[in-house]
Amino acid sequence: MKNKIVVWGTNAENEKVLIALELKAEENRVLLYTFPESVATEEFFNKLMNEWKAGTEVEFPAEHTVLERELSVTETLLPDDLKAEDRNGLIQRAQTEWHFVVLSSKLHQAYQQELADFKEKVQALQTYDAGLWDSLRGFWDKVQEQARDRNLFRNHADTLRDNINVLFDDMKKLRAKVQDEFMSSSQSVYDEFITRLEDVEQRIAAGGAKLNSVFDDLKNMQRRYREAKMGNEHRNKLWDRLDKAFKKAKERRFGPSANEGSLVERHERRIGGLRDAIRRMEDSVRRDEEELTFQSKKIAATEGQLEAQIRSAKIKMIEERVSSKREKLDEMNATRADVERQMNIAKEKEAKRSEKEADRKKFEEAKAAAKKEISEQISAATLDSTEVPPPADTENTQAEEKPQSDENAFDVAGKLLGESLGDVLDTVKAVGKVLGQKAGDLLDDAIEKADDLLGDVVEKVEEVAENIAEKREKATSARKKAATADTSGAEEPTATPTEEPAEKPAAKSKKKSAAPKEADSADVPEDKGPEA
Repeated sequence: MKNKIVVWGTNAENEKVLIALELKAEENRVLLYTFPESVATEEFFNKLMNEWKAGTEVEFPAEHTVLERELSVTETLLPDDLKAEDRNGLIQRAQTEWHFVVLSSKLHQAYQQELADFKEKVQALQTYDAGLWDSLRGFWDKVQEQARDRNLFRNHADTLRDNINVLFDDMKKLRAKVQDEFMSSSQSVYDEFITRLEDVEQRIAAGGAKLNSVFDDLKNMQRRYREAKMGNEHRNKLWDRLDKAFKKAKERRFGPSANEGSLVERHERRIGGLRDAIRRMEDSVRRDEEELTFQSKKIAATEGQLEAQIRSAKIKMIEERVSSKREKLDEMNATRADVERQMNIAKEKEAKRSEKEADRKKFEEAKAAAKKEISEQISAATLDSTEVPPPADTENTQAEEKPQSDENAFDVAGKLLGESLGDVLDTVKAVGKVLGQKAGDLLDDAIEKADDLLGDVVEKVEEVAENIAEKREKATSARKKAATADTSGAEEPTATPTEEPAEKPAAKSKKKSAAPKEADSADVPEDKGPEA
């Protein structure tokens, strides 16, 4: 949208004047310039139209007036004593558009003020602030939304974007500094864990009585691992090391079979052991409570002060023991619940894996059935196409059948290829229906299987075409030999000596006897027919 327009008009004295309007969007005002016709030469008019409207400064003549008016929706841009020659409604359209320009400029100013506040906060930062990062990101999303809705001009949106990017770059530097410090701290924590793990691994290798405390140390390290602040790389490496240490300890204590079986089976064995341990602990707590009840009854019937003090000490010892056992019992129940949760997750994963394996087997079976069916169809079509008919008696018939045999060979190959491709597509669709999965999940496998089937089909069709071409060539050779023999047999009667006129009846009988020779020569291709 342009913020300057130039039109011709008349003043109150009905004199022709040149009118120039300029919008000051930041001030919500319009500057109105009027030039008398005497100074509004064609050269000056062209300068206003080409240079001044484009933003270039143009020197105005001394004889002109300037009027400043506030932009309003209800009032017109021109005063009552000026009338513009505006057949296209340029003045009215400019008034509507300029009102939007003013509102957009005010929005840009508001965003500039908000951006200045963000700039002050970022410059005052000493360390990275995730909350300020999120706030700046929300501000950028808001600017983007207004730019997409075309409520901001492109140049305003670009200016805001460039300034926001500068703030993001400054905050990224602070974040990188914090991340370096965090990775340094993570490395220290990781090294500390590794040192303790190496000691545990040495005790596992030594075996003996030292194995009794290994599991407790590993459990404590696992508990500290969950609370430790480390990077993902260090956390993954440490978890693998802990897992291997647990497996080595179990194998050392319970034998090589401790780590055998699937994950679900190992969880089930662990839950079985936890249940036995919980049952024994509950029995121990019950016995201690019975002992506590007994000592409480006995202390009431004691006669001496020393005996009462001894029983009080016993009661305190039992209470401490019961409290400790209850804490361990709670930990064991929590561990059992956690293992049961892990076991359920493992069961779900195993069920999904089994389902995928079953679907894969179904796909393979469907593929094998499709290949078998295609092979049978190709074999049947091959048998039909290899039956060569006996050659005809005349050359005309042979000439007609030769192009037909060529045509039939390519028709058979084309038909086989078309039917096989159709079977491939039908097979892929049928397999997808059997599996009941989404098309996206089957797309890659289906394309791969279809390519394999298509390759087999093309190979077999080419083989059939080669066989047909070979048999056609043999049949053509046989027909040529038959035609040669037929021609030589037909010339023999003309080669017989001519009889005298008195013996014409005898010559007639000789001609009749020559007919069997023609039949013999015509039978030659039938003898050679089976060779083709």
